[in-house]
Amino acid sequence: MGLFLAITSVIGKTQNEVVNSLANFASSVKGGLQPADNIDSETPNACFVEEQNNNTSIYYPNGYLEWDESAKFISKEINTTVFSFHIHDGDLWMYILYKNGEIIDQFNPIPDYWDENLSEEEIEGWKGNAQAIAKAIPSIQPADIGNYLVRWNLEEEETAKAYSSDEFTREDWQLIDFMRKLHLPITLDDYGDPKGQTYKLWTNQLKLTNRQSGSVVVVRGKKPWWKFW
Repeated sequence: MGLFLAITSVIGKTQNEVVNSLANFASSVKGGLQPADNIDSETPNACFVEEQNNNTSIYYPNGYLEWDESAKFISKEINTTVFSFHIHDGDLWMYILYKNGEIIDQFNPIPDYWDENLSEEEIEGWKGNAQAIAKAIPSIQPADIGNYLVRWNLEEEETAKAYSSDEFTREDWQLIDFMRKLHLPITLDDYGDPKGQTYKLWTNQLKLTNRQSGSVVVVRGKKPWWKFW
């Protein structure tokens, strides 16, 4: 199985503001958020939060499927711009961008990944818009990020970097280069392990699990069609 990763990045808000809003979201879905020490990414319900440049990112627990819902909630509740990032099975990275709880942009480099019969209109809806991002984040210029927002040609044997200063080519980890350009906290160290302030996060879908009990995370509920793994 490839890499599955979900991160919410909140523009112009402190860690305290974001944590409080995330706790409110968890409470709204019969869950909770609590500080937790001595945990790592393998700990059930482990959640990591980091602030940098007055922006804050959340690295969600393994098995958490509500990353879009929580990003939308935070965006609306604290009236700001929020990215919902996702790496899917090591095959692609994608985002949905919310402003005040409304979708203003979205990107998927392989828009027909889950459905080869996707209409041209639906494909067009996932192409991403550098102008929309720059409008929502005034410190960003479209030219700084436009090269990331391209449809991938899966028949290419070798892929190029979007920008010469990037670390990654057109692959799942290109998300890191994109986030760096946006001055967003990565919440990952040089080894790909999550970092930041540690919490335990649970909802009615992602149950609170005790490592010592040997029980496993239980995921229930209705999911968007493209989140079925």
